[in-house]
Amino acid sequence: MNRKIKIKKPRRPRRQRSYVTVPNLFTVLNILCGFLSVLQVLSSHYVNAAWLIWLAAIFDALDGRIARASGRSSEFGLQMDSLSDVVSFGLAPSVLVYQVQLHKLHPPVGMILAFFPLLFAAFRLARFNVITMQSGKGKDYVGLPAPSAALTLAGLIILYFDTHWEFLMRFLVVLVPLVGLLMASSIRYEGFPRFNFKEKGANRIRLVVFLLSLAAFFIYPQYILFPFCILFIIAGIARALLKMFQEEDADIAIIPEEEPTVSDNEMTQ
Repeated sequence: MNRKIKIKKPRRPRRQRSYVTVPNLFTVLNILCGFLSVLQVLSSHYVNAAWLIWLAAIFDALDGRIARASGRSSEFGLQMDSLSDVVSFGLAPSVLVYQVQLHKLHPPVGMILAFFPLLFAAFRLARFNVITMQSGKGKDYVGLPAPSAALTLAGLIILYFDTHWEFLMRFLVVLVPLVGLLMASSIRYEGFPRFNFKEKGANRIRLVVFLLSLAAFFIYPQYILFPFCILFIIAGIARALLKMFQEEDADIAIIPEEEPTVSDNEMTQ
């Protein structure tokens, strides 16, 4: 009697499907705001363009927090987020500052300075991706965050068109390369603090300052955004200088040759 021998075919590995997740939708809104900001600059609506950069920063902050809260963090999300940041916090502010002021400078100088936000935002985000995949994320920023740099430039332009203080345009010429180099530096900036209502001391002071700043921002946003960004930049520089005096091996590097050694709990975007 002949028996039929059944040969089991090996199961094909299931293909990993990519899903449209809520964090990725916020990333799409981020890059959309960057794109619309560039269009507003081309239409000479500079204040609208600056506020769209601010809106992109909100979506950028939300996508990361939603991804961590929902457990949807992925390498795809990391890369997508960085690519959208290059548009919203690199290309958009570069085009904005060029059209508002830097095009008036000698042709090569204005163009080179306007390229700085885009160049150093791309540099910083690429460095962040490499270190994050190697060491993970943490609490501090290494280098000025790209959204903070973009918001500083956008905040200055919003303030200028409300006040028409001419010294702001002269300061813009200095500020553009400064924030660019700070993005590529090894200076550490504190991440967004996690407030605990039960904890006293410095945490409670930070909470009060944050709530007062938030209330003032909703009343006079054009006067609060730029000074707040400048204080954030100065605080990071002062913290780095203080650390240099306290620790012998501490230093500040602009575009360091080797990436700073960080632990899993020290690195974030």
